[in-house]
Amino acid sequence: MLNNLFPLEVSVLSSNALCDYIRQEYFPHITLRCRLFYRGLHDIYKVITENETYFFKVYRQGVRSIEEIQSEIDLLNHLKSLDIKATYPVSKQDHTIIGQFRTANGIRYGVLFTSVGTQEFDQIEETAESNERLGSYIASIHNAWDKCDFIINRPDLDSHTFIDDSMCAIKQFSNIHDFDINFLEEIEKNVKMKLASLSIEKPQYGICHGDIYSGNIRVDANNNPILFDFDFCGNGWRAYDISMYAFPFGMGSDITKLKKREQRKNQFLDGYNKVRAMTENEIKSIELFIPFRRIFNIGTLYISFLSNTWGDSLVIRNVDDDIVNLKKWLELNPIF
Repeated sequence: MLNNLFPLEVSVLSSNALCDYIRQEYFPHITLRCRLFYRGLHDIYKVITENETYFFKVYRQGVRSIEEIQSEIDLLNHLKSLDIKATYPVSKQDHTIIGQFRTANGIRYGVLFTSVGTQEFDQIEETAESNERLGSYIASIHNAWDKCDFIINRPDLDSHTFIDDSMCAIKQFSNIHDFDINFLEEIEKNVKMKLASLSIEKPQYGICHGDIYSGNIRVDANNNPILFDFDFCGNGWRAYDISMYAFPFGMGSDITKLKKREQRKNQFLDGYNKVRAMTENEIKSIELFIPFRRIFNIGTLYISFLSNTWGDSLVIRNVDDDIVNLKKWLELNPIF
């Protein structure tokens, strides 16, 4: 019968059906609610029981293999074993963690995660203390992962994944939408040349969270930061990992914002270096990862992954905006 159904690019699992599934597999004697909370690269459902809140992540079909998801779980459990606060995976009644769902567009996987913190990181006042505290916390995670005694099956956060794969998608999209492809090709060349000089040895290069920005950080009652959403975790440059928060592209390009960005970076590094001292070459490379991540966002996130969720209209707007803003940023930050 499934063979007669029209093919789907993406699917959305029923909240009601997931509620029944979660009750049966995790909490057979507890009243709970389950609602679709957020749609992005993956679908996130908020699960509320009588005493706790959880988030159930349903991975986009074809984006993460079961082995890659297992590695994400292993890395989180490693942090848990060292008492480093983060979101943790929750086991089902049968002690397994990854659920599987047969849908019209293929198998989708799901994992239940603990909720963390009491409020969003953005909801507290940004101070030197909060930035230093975050820097020390991220450094402690990097140090912990350097002690992993297992191999992870995850995409590397390197030139091939972030630049080569993304540029393939960008070049294909240039047949659909007219944008400054020459500018992005010049960025590609210059970024890859700079990356070639960076160390790929620990601790400068190792397991990273991959998406450390304020939206993936919460704080506890004492304003201690706690990370969640480890979907991009993999081996990469630690300077890239900290750049997303410490030196963010989204902060803007006017002089006031440039000064604020530099101040945030220095405060973050004051905390980070207390736990894991960075080399001068690492610190100088932080700004390189703004164009590095922009190419990935444009080619992989917008064009490859989210076009069938957002549609070309929003993808085109994001591509155009990112190119305009990246040009402005490079005019004031001539790193090449």
